[in-house]
Amino acid sequence: MLGSRKARLRWAAGILFLAGMIALQADHRRRPATVEEIVDSFLHIHNIPGAVLAYGPWRADPKIVAFGVSDPIQNTPMQPDQSFRLASLTKPIAARALIKAEERGQFDLERPIAELANLPPPFDPRSSQVTARQLLAHTGGVDKNVSYDPIFAPERLGLDLSASCPEVAQTVWETMPLDHAPNRKTAYSNVGFCLLSNLITSTPGMTVEHALQQVADIHLEGAVGPNWEFGIDGWTRVLDSEAEQNWLLGLGIAGGAIGTAEAIWSFASVPQPHFEATATHDENIDFYASGWHVWPEENGQHLTHWGGLQGIFTAIFRFSDGETIVILFNASPVDRGSAFASLHNAFYENNNVKR
Repeated sequence: MLGSRKARLRWAAGILFLAGMIALQADHRRRPATVEEIVDSFLHIHNIPGAVLAYGPWRADPKIVAFGVSDPIQNTPMQPDQSFRLASLTKPIAARALIKAEERGQFDLERPIAELANLPPPFDPRSSQVTARQLLAHTGGVDKNVSYDPIFAPERLGLDLSASCPEVAQTVWETMPLDHAPNRKTAYSNVGFCLLSNLITSTPGMTVEHALQQVADIHLEGAVGPNWEFGIDGWTRVLDSEAEQNWLLGLGIAGGAIGTAEAIWSFASVPQPHFEATATHDENIDFYASGWHVWPEENGQHLTHWGGLQGIFTAIFRFSDGETIVILFNASPVDRGSAFASLHNAFYENNNVKR
């Protein structure tokens, strides 16, 4: 018998503590414990029919895992070698191609893009000072959160969806002011990256596809798996009309590439130099460099990038210990930014636990 009110309270508190510990342990057991479990859970949470995962440490062969189905209507199993539209995962590939060209002495990325790409006079005089390397770091002064993203609203420039990424970018260059002074703030910019298009093909006879293929096993046209969206009528295939296919192709170095998870893993797993932030007025410690999103850590930094469009969601993670994860999905979460953040947090925690 518990002979006093104080003892009974201690007993009740102990029971509550024990119950809480049991609940915490049960919750921990329910949480995905491996990379593959994280991906499987993500697919179910976001109602995505299929994906291909490539992961593993640098200098080892990656493990390739196919999840779900390629076609949710026909229930066709996903294949490990399926090609996907990469969306913005194209950007770090294009950045690597430009850096390799600089190493070969073709140009200096510290020079203004106006000189390197032979651009016409800009609307904003400050644009004349924007360097190619600043565009690779998304510090060129174009900020879609201040103005808008013309790549997805070309009609505001008097263009339509047939306008390519370089065409939209040059129109912005000639008709719009910068949103920030160059190198003042980091602001992710599709248009800024598109300004680099003429530079990547500056070598006579060089095409965008050939330039990208020098650093990664990708292509801009050819076979690619279907993309899906779920609505009131069930699954619908998206981005498959001729006009949409041409628009995707026109994204070029900003988002037009096609590739497999294994090919992107082979590209992304290669060690990168230590990057330094350059923007003078950034509030966050994370930043962009050479096409990568850079996340400083106590003993290094890890790199990420993600891409997303209707029916498309792709992501790369390269951790400081060399572990690299590439995941390509055939449908998109509703809120891609939040979905990427949750995936990033899960993989980062998993990587730290393994060290």
